Amino acid sequence: MQPAHSEQPANPAPSRRLFKKRVADELQLVERSTSLFRFGEQCNYRCPMCSNTGDPSLFFHQTEELLRRADFLHGLGFRRAMVTGGEATIHPGFWDVVERLASHGMEWDLNTHGRSFAQEGFAERAVQSGLCRAIVSLHSLVPETSAAIFGVSERAHGETVEGVRRMIDAGVGVTLNCVLNRLNFDQLESYLLGAREQFGDGVVFKFVFPTTIGKGGDWDGIAGVRYADVRDRVRRLRRLAAEREIDVCFESFPNCVIGDPEARNIGRSGYGESHYLDDASGDRVYAMRHIEAELSAYGEECRRCAVLESCPGVSREYVRRFGVEELVPFRRNAKGEIVAAEDLG
Repeated sequence: MQPAHSEQPANPAPSRRLFKKRVADELQLVERSTSLFRFGEQCNYRCPMCSNTGDPSLFFHQTEELLRRADFLHGLGFRRAMVTGGEATIHPGFWDVVERLASHGMEWDLNTHGRSFAQEGFAERAVQSGLCRAIVSLHSLVPETSAAIFGVSERAHGETVEGVRRMIDAGVGVTLNCVLNRLNFDQLESYLLGAREQFGDGVVFKFVFPTTIGKGGDWDGIAGVRYADVRDRVRRLRRLAAEREIDVCFESFPNCVIGDPEARNIGRSGYGESHYLDDASGDRVYAMRHIEAELSAYGEECRRCAVLESCPGVSREYVRRFGVEELVPFRRNAKGEIVAAEDLG
């Protein structure tokens, strides 16, 4: 979906035996098939860790082209789409396109920073036009920290928070997307509890290991971050969520890093996006699991992991930088129970 970052590390990891899962690039459509539908990389936030490509040809797609793509997806048989950008809600054709989806009887979800939803009536109109769920980027509840991660003003942070409230009030199923970085490492538990108090029990929390693939890969807040830097924090977070009965999932964390063989990793396919509409041409769809598999890798030891099938592995870019020594496969003990390797015996 995005080109590999071209920067080379100062001390590249030595070559290791790796493997990746083999997944076909085509997938038959079923009733719940959902296609990722990018409106372009234009955005009114300036997140320093932005994972977009920065390719000028992908920055903005004209409204007529997006309408054609909406018709194309409908013609293929899709009943759902995941609308994303950049920030799709600032596109001048946003309402024309989502209402075209609705006219085809298609429901849609949204990946957004949520700021547009602070506008009066925006959430209600979106729901009337077919919006069901939203993944909202919100990486801190501390205005100063949030503004720094978003690359905007504290006022913009406040509008994102208000947008989340209005989405919830309008009946949108909200997942808060929190990307771990050096600015919020020490705020994760207070973030979890504070957001639960502000937004209520219905919100799902997704904590994401940062990607360095994209134009923001060199930002100091994420460059050089390893699983070892966040492992203990993430495990405490998971325990806290279990104690408080808060719905938490993860993205881009191998199960052995989280310390839980049953931890939910919700990447794009895990959220329900079965297909990806080619962002450049808009005339072909690919299986999302195929794309995820192509971007991920596993160490040779992982072949013996008891949860290999459900584990997302690690990004190939991460392996290039740091290797796979941090991965410790789960095993089955004499009773057939899945346990961490260090707990065997």
